[in-house]
Amino acid sequence: MGAGLRREKRKCFSMQSRTKWYLVLPLAGLVLASTGCSKLRARDQLNKGVRAFKSAQFNEAIEHFKNAVALDPSLVNAQLYLATAYQSQFIPGAPSEDNLRMGEQAVDEYQTILKSHPDNVNAVAGLASLYYGLSKFDLAKQYYQKQVDLEPSNPVPYYSIGSIDWTLTFQPRMAARAAAGIGDQAQPFVSGKKPSKEALQACEQVREKNLPLIEEGLKDLQKALDLRSDYSDAMQYVNLLYRERADVSCTDPAARTADLKMADEWADKALKARQEETLKAQQAPSTAK
Repeated sequence: MGAGLRREKRKCFSMQSRTKWYLVLPLAGLVLASTGCSKLRARDQLNKGVRAFKSAQFNEAIEHFKNAVALDPSLVNAQLYLATAYQSQFIPGAPSEDNLRMGEQAVDEYQTILKSHPDNVNAVAGLASLYYGLSKFDLAKQYYQKQVDLEPSNPVPYYSIGSIDWTLTFQPRMAARAAAGIGDQAQPFVSGKKPSKEALQACEQVREKNLPLIEEGLKDLQKALDLRSDYSDAMQYVNLLYRERADVSCTDPAARTADLKMADEWADKALKARQEETLKAQQAPSTAK
């Protein structure tokens, strides 16, 4: 705690203990003094919460952040830390009620921030990540797109939209393949000179639904790579989306072959980029003392 804050806290305590002041102070002055002291106590609670948070004492941190928000609802940093503390305990994909409740509490806190600060990029990014972890992909894409609008030079939300688009295309395609009895992943969705009418119809239905998402995902991933040329995770998802497009080429084997070739090239690029990342990490000077 800074010396200035300690002095102000002592001043507040002194003012509150001198009851004679309250007999002579004008009402407006009394309100201002009380408000100022509440804000100081809120900052003190925020500082204590941050220390607990950095020590991974999340439950203790949450209580301090709650106190800070109650004392000063305008203290946005306390609101952000409270939401982050909830989010830190949320495990994406874990189905337990306690875990889902923790995620929803984080969502509520971020939403509260956005009501008064609709362009707070930290709250927007936090919500996007939470909705992704909660498998609410449409909402996740909505907030990642808002993050793009607020931070157009940040490659992460573009990458995230691309990865969601792959998830939204992969799952229904696999379900359709299973329904068609195609278990061998090396086997095309539609194969042979005279594919069955059922297989062809299933492929066309998946293509109609998935192709717009595939094209959107490839576009956003390319934007992420324009902003960060060594983004290996983005390269890997480009590879995966080309494979999605290849499998719904249906009656166009040449298009399938071309997309698989592109997928292999991007897989190689991703592998090379990861190897370079590993090498840089190994060559980086150690900071250990």
